[in-house]
Amino acid sequence: MDVVTDPVLELATAVLAVDPGGEARTRVTVHHTGDVVAQYRVEVLGDAARWSTVTPHLVSVLPGEEQGVTVEVVFRPPPPPAAPVGDVPFGVRCVSLEHRDVAAVVEGDLVVSPVQGLDARLRPDGPGGARAGRFRVELQNVGTTPLDVDLQVTDAAGLLRFALAPRRATVPAGGTVVGLLAVTGRAPRLLGPPVPHPFTVTYAEAASLHGGELAGTWEQRAAVRTWWLVVGALLVLGLVLGWLWLRGQGGSVDLEPGLPPPVVLTAVEPGQRQVRLVWERSAYATGYVVRERSESGEGTGVQPVDAQDQTSFTWPEREPGTHCYDVAAVAAGLTGPASPQRCVEVSEVTATPTATPEPEATSAAGGPAWEPVGWYVVYNAFPLADTASATAPQELLAQLQSAGATGVRMEDSRGSVAVADGPGDSGMVVVLKDGFASEADARAECDAFRAVAGFCIARPPAAPAPAATP
Repeated sequence: MDVVTDPVLELATAVLAVDPGGEARTRVTVHHTGDVVAQYRVEVLGDAARWSTVTPHLVSVLPGEEQGVTVEVVFRPPPPPAAPVGDVPFGVRCVSLEHRDVAAVVEGDLVVSPVQGLDARLRPDGPGGARAGRFRVELQNVGTTPLDVDLQVTDAAGLLRFALAPRRATVPAGGTVVGLLAVTGRAPRLLGPPVPHPFTVTYAEAASLHGGELAGTWEQRAAVRTWWLVVGALLVLGLVLGWLWLRGQGGSVDLEPGLPPPVVLTAVEPGQRQVRLVWERSAYATGYVVRERSESGEGTGVQPVDAQDQTSFTWPEREPGTHCYDVAAVAAGLTGPASPQRCVEVSEVTATPTATPEPEATSAAGGPAWEPVGWYVVYNAFPLADTASATAPQELLAQLQSAGATGVRMEDSRGSVAVADGPGDSGMVVVLKDGFASEADARAECDAFRAVAGFCIARPPAAPAPAATP
C-alpha cells in the first residue's frame, strides 16, 4: 500500500527587498517522501500573489528527499504610486494534484522600499486683467508616501501682491492638492498697453531637501480699455453731428409765432419841438412801434419803424410841454409788450433877434456845412456811390448803440472841410463821434468799440475855416 505524505518545502531566501516597479526572485525546492512519484501545483499566497509568478507552477517529484524539484518565484510590485510600502508577507503553497488535502506552505517577507516623488505645475485660470489674475498650483504626489509641501510666492520687482491658500499642504500618495493663487498690482494702470509682471512660486518638501520653482507671469491691463475710448469718441461725435443736424433743421420747422419780448428804451432826448428816442435792438423784431402818450397814459400818436436794425427815431414838430413815450417790438404782425413809459419836457423854439440874416454856410453838395468838434473818432465810412451798402451806415449805428456807444451820429463828408470825401471826391457817409477832450479819450473810445465797428481811427480837432474875403 502506497504511503501518502505532505511535501517538504525549502525557501531559499525568506526576506526579499524590492523597489516599486522593480523585480525580486527566490527559489523554492519541493521534496517528496512518499513511495511513488507525486505531482504538485505551486502557488503564491497573500497580497503579493497579484504581482508574482511561479515557474514552473506544476511539478512532478520522485520519491526521496534527495530527489527534490526547484521552482522560481518572481515578485514584480507595481510602479509608484500604486506599489505598497514596507513589509508585505507572502506564502508559497504546494498542493498535491491527486490528493487535495495533501499540501505544505512556506512563508517569507517582501520588503518594498518607499518612493518620494512630487509633480508641481502652475496653471493660469485668468492670467491677465486690470485688477487681478488667478492661477492654480497643482501638487501631485507620484511617490508612495505622503508629502508635506510648503509654498511661497515672490516677485523680484516688488510690484505685486499675492494671496495664496493653502501655504502648506499634505499630499497623500497618489493624490493631488490644488492651491489657489491671486495676483494683483500695487498700483493701478489707467491707460496704455498691457504690462507683463513675472513672479516665482517656490515649493519645498518639509521632510527632505527636495523642492523647486515655478515661473509665472501676470499681464496687467489698463483699467480704461482702448475700445472704450473709441466708443466714447464716436458717441460724442454722433451727439455733436446730431446737434448740428437738428440746428440746421431748425430753420425749416414752422413754429407758431409768439409775442416778441419787451424792448429796452435806453434814452429819450428832448429838443426844440422834437424828441429823439433810442432803444436796444431786439433779435426777435422785424420792426418797431413808437407810441406817444400823455402823462396819464392815454395814447396821442403812433409812428411805425419798419427797419429791423433801426434803434433810434426822432419825432419832430412836438408842442412845448410834457410828452411821454414807449417802444414795442413787432414780429410776424404781432406787437409785443411796450417798454416802460418815459416822459420828457419839450421846449419852445428860441426866438431869433431881428437882424440882417447872414447867409447860411452850405457844403459843396448843397447840404448844411458841419465840422467835428474837438478830437473825434471815425468808426467807419461808406461811399455814397456804393448802392449795395446803402443801409450799412444805419446798421453800424444800431450795432454801436446796442453795444453801449452814445452820441454816435452819421454825417455827409461833403459838408465838412476836415473830413475827406473818399475816392473821386464822391462823398462818404461817416459814422463818427466828436467832442473828446484829448487824444487819449478818443483812442480809448476806439479801443472800446473797434470789435463792433471793425474799423476805428482817432482824429485831431479840425483846423478853423479861413475867414471869408469881404
